[in-house]
Amino acid sequence: KLILLDSLLQEMDRAESHSYHPIGHIKSIFETKNGTLRQSGLSEYARASLTINKTIFTNPDHSLENLSQFSHLWLVWVFHQNQGSAVKAKVSPPRLGGERVGVFSTRSPHRPANIGLTLARLERVQGDTVHMSGVDMVDGTPVLDIKPYIPQYDAPHNRTVSEKDVELSTNADEAAGAEEVIDQTETKVPKWVGDPEENLSVIFSSRAEKDLEKIDISKLKWLKSRTEMRSAVSDVLSSDPRSVYRKTKCSDRMYFTSLDTVHVTAWYDPDIDGMEVLRMKQEI
Repeated sequence: KLILLDSLLQEMDRAESHSYHPIGHIKSIFETKNGTLRQSGLSEYARASLTINKTIFTNPDHSLENLSQFSHLWLVWVFHQNQGSAVKAKVSPPRLGGERVGVFSTRSPHRPANIGLTLARLERVQGDTVHMSGVDMVDGTPVLDIKPYIPQYDAPHNRTVSEKDVELSTNADEAAGAEEVIDQTETKVPKWVGDPEENLSVIFSSRAEKDLEKIDISKLKWLKSRTEMRSAVSDVLSSDPRSVYRKTKCSDRMYFTSLDTVHVTAWYDPDIDGMEVLRMKQEI
């Protein structure tokens, strides 16, 4: 009977599913998956906007009222460009150079529920549209939900026991230890996650510098100056967007991406352990 019950429960788990309708689709500075930042908050120039679908609310702008009182927000979204339905229990994060770890110890897009989570800076709210920066989502990403970031709930904090707590303690041992900070929320991450100080250096060739000067700022959608374009390109390349395969098994050191209508050609230079931007061509 226990075997039958267990089999039945497993069958129910397989049959259970949930479907959601996107509240809108991201318009992003990242036109393709290749070159899209792997994490949010890596570049202040990674800008995007989200317009709430009118199929969700009769008055979508009403759903965004008071959101501008917050500085940051969480976005729950879908990795819609994943190819194939198979997922693996162990994956190879780019920082580990081929070593495999459990999928739930990573932020890999290839997971049982292909859901992404982004913490973005809220720039402004205009009617039914939210404008953000610091995103890591490609253009067209379906968004399922928006939630305000509340640091007193979302950020771990040490809990300090006050003198009043000491006075109220009836146990001498508890009172003796209560004068110290009880750290119940110490945060830690493994070393392989990486450190910003380990980012790649980025340089621009003389030809790329000339290309940058020729960019027509009026035709950019997200960036406001050549200085911002240079910084945005540097932010993307310094975080090393290459895949594990390209790092470890591919002899081709070239890297291509598009950023706000500009096609960027770069290559990995082992002599500087960094990326050199070779060309920047505006796609008109």
